[in-house]
Amino acid sequence: MVKAKSEGKRWIDVVLFRHVYSDADFDITSRDLVVRGDSYKLSKIKQLQIRKLSVKDNLVRLASIVFALSAATWAFVPQFGFLALVASSFIALLSFKKYELRAEFRGCDETGDQWVSLVRCCTKNEYSTLKEIYSSVQPKL
Repeated sequence: MVKAKSEGKRWIDVVLFRHVYSDADFDITSRDLVVRGDSYKLSKIKQLQIRKLSVKDNLVRLASIVFALSAATWAFVPQFGFLALVASSFIALLSFKKYELRAEFRGCDETGDQWVSLVRCCTKNEYSTLKEIYSSVQPKL
């Protein structure tokens, strides 16, 4: 029974174009935090934060994606504007997430410090992985 449940999860992940995060996706060295090949220098990270994303956070992201994709279509190919609006809404709905690991990077110019999302995920297992990564990186900052 447990096997069937995990296979169902994998099928859902395939349908939603997701690759579930695990401990193997993260590598912490003395100078870098590596997430699936993307390297972030610990010396530039001011602080880390794990957030539970609210419906508002996801709706703001949905609106941003929908307006950006459909506005470009309305501007250049108006007859496909409504189709682009519907398609981009569907794509944005598939990208809803529950948890986010983000880092505040020290500003190197007049723009100031910037928050950057490093990982966005959905499941409790991924959330526990994020908490482990957070606890191991936090002392190195």
